[in-house]
Amino acid sequence: MKIKNTLIALPFLGLLLTGCVGKKTYEPNEYMIPVPWSGTEKFKILQLNDIHLSQSDVHEEHFKVIDRTVNEAKPNLIVLNGDIFTFADKHTVNKVFEHIDSYGILWTFTFGNHDDQGYYSDVYLQRLLASKKYTHSLFKNLEDDDVSGRSNFVLNIQDKDDNHKVIYQVFLLDSHNYNFDTNDYDYLKQDQINWYERIVKYSTANFSDGVHPIKSSMYMHIGFPEFIESWDEVKENENGTELLMGDMQEWGGSPEKDPGFFKKIKELGSTQSVSAAHDHSNDSVIKYRDVFLCYGVHSTDRIYNDNARLKIAGGQVIAIDKVTKELSFTNYYGNYEDGTIKTVVPKEVA
Repeated sequence: MKIKNTLIALPFLGLLLTGCVGKKTYEPNEYMIPVPWSGTEKFKILQLNDIHLSQSDVHEEHFKVIDRTVNEAKPNLIVLNGDIFTFADKHTVNKVFEHIDSYGILWTFTFGNHDDQGYYSDVYLQRLLASKKYTHSLFKNLEDDDVSGRSNFVLNIQDKDDNHKVIYQVFLLDSHNYNFDTNDYDYLKQDQINWYERIVKYSTANFSDGVHPIKSSMYMHIGFPEFIESWDEVKENENGTELLMGDMQEWGGSPEKDPGFFKKIKELGSTQSVSAAHDHSNDSVIKYRDVFLCYGVHSTDRIYNDNARLKIAGGQVIAIDKVTKELSFTNYYGNYEDGTIKTVVPKEVA
């Protein structure tokens, strides 16, 4: 979420984990979770984000909109890409996770900048998810590792008939909370970039031919500066940067500091798309330097969305072709009033 000054009631929580680095170095495979390719030609990942449910909300009202999005999208995997909670208690957390789990669809979770602002300890969410309480959840957090943040892990989407064959990978990263040195949102750290490089090189050596990397997509709550730079290039019609669908109505959500993550993505040649959330009024897919930078669709009307033109609630799907690994995109928009779902796809993906 973009607005900082009204919902930062517990700012110190953002420092408790995002600035702490453990001491143990784990092997790359210890960050990986196997996932069977459950689709046929396509594997569909649905991003839900910025749900922002609190203990005082009428949860069922928002569940109905989420239900319609999930039923329409028919995904193989759901990514809860941060800010699922704001001022929630443990009952609300369990209620939301149990509802998502009830779909019978594999799902995973990344931390947003508001998820710790609740009536529970700062380690409650990751330990709850790591407890395997929920049948269909996929989550890994190595609390004593030397990688900044939490929920940095990888899903290996594997051939269901050959579990040694990794078809595609999905990276989940912690984009942290607030940086009080810069008075801005925090940014991905150098040790996370190093971790990403280790995972890609390990995967290339062990799951591919040693030369060509396994193709992948990446999810994090807060994007990096290229999300803004790409939109500036779209407006100026520069460098072949292309808006495929959606729009951007706000620009304040990405940190100004550039840690060099996008440069590393381009250098390694694995990641085809990066999906962020955080800015509720953005829902765009931009092709930038041959990488798709995607803003997910705000999945409820919570916190801010009071401009009728921007009243969107739904999700974004990335569909992966099993043979070519090409990506296709669909945005879903749910209507609270009449229960309808609007589907939007790019006119053409170059």
